[in-house]
Amino acid sequence: MTLRFVIPAAAMLLLSLSGFTQAELEKAKNTKEFYKDGYWKCLATEVVRVVPTSMSAQEFSVFTKQACSKERNDFFITLSKYIEMLHPETDKSTVISAANLAILEAQKDAVTALNDLRSGKRKMPAN
Repeated sequence: MTLRFVIPAAAMLLLSLSGFTQAELEKAKNTKEFYKDGYWKCLATEVVRVVPTSMSAQEFSVFTKQACSKERNDFFITLSKYIEMLHPETDKSTVISAANLAILEAQKDAVTALNDLRSGKRKMPAN
């Protein structure tokens, strides 16, 4: 369930090519991680809410595409900006595709979590 996009060695290599300071890249990375975590927490809240209902996993999959729209948008924007900083030569459509793939993976993870909770593979979080 990790959405890691760079390793430190690659970041150092790209630093010299991107024109951004290490501090700027680190801030962008931290901001992206903050919004990624916010999106996942929102999806997790929806998973926990749906577990006791009769909503099917397929219905939930469709639901996740509309759920948490503010958090999804914040993650999409910060991830896109971070990718653009790391790869300024990359075409905008490629950046958008990469960010959309990360969002789809988070949504798939939420559906997997729902299935795992219902099957007993995972336990409900304690309140």
